[in-house]
Amino acid sequence: MAPIPFIDIHTHPNRAERGVVNVQNIFPGEGFAAFFGYNFYSVGLHPWHIKTKQENNKLLEMVEEALEFDHVIFVGECGLDKVVETDLDEQKRVFKAQAFMAEEFHYPLIIHCVKAYNEIIEIYNSMQPALPWILHAYNGSLELTKQLTTKRFLFSFGENLLKTKSKAQQSFKYLPLDKIFLETDESEGKVEKIYEQGAKLKRISVDELKKAIWENFDRIERTITNRN
Repeated sequence: MAPIPFIDIHTHPNRAERGVVNVQNIFPGEGFAAFFGYNFYSVGLHPWHIKTKQENNKLLEMVEEALEFDHVIFVGECGLDKVVETDLDEQKRVFKAQAFMAEEFHYPLIIHCVKAYNEIIEIYNSMQPALPWILHAYNGSLELTKQLTTKRFLFSFGENLLKTKSKAQQSFKYLPLDKIFLETDESEGKVEKIYEQGAKLKRISVDELKKAIWENFDRIERTITNRN
């Protein structure tokens, strides 16, 4: 039996690592490699890159075109960010458009959220999506985490998991294994380091954590495969 690979659910660098399944985030119009078994992609219009409504509509069309490729398996990252200066109302419009795409294509949504969880939850409640919404680089409080687990949210943890007594650590320890993923995001570091920390926090072996996250990823893949 082949060893279970690590899953890096959200990464920006173009990686080709032995024993690691990567989901690389790309932006509308960027190219991606042919599928070789371990390289998957997510495509989305990030709130930092919001432009005019007309420009955004063209970029959204490019997102939709990219979703036709078999190894593009997530929509995003997309979301809301109250720290950047891009227009929040336009951010919401663009986010909702991509959330509808995710439902149409039957893909999970990778979400970037900064100081806008109330708005994300409000949109979620209005849409009642059938597919999971994955909060990437999650660092929410335990109270927020408990609120979000009543809905179809999943949680992806990155380098915040390495910070002592971080909110990410508290939430990670609270969450059941079937709700979590791990990621490197923009870091050049290896996802194995995040797994080692996650296993330590859960008081399980790295192999047990790999198996649990593989099963989470496999459930998503089977959902996508059976969408038609």
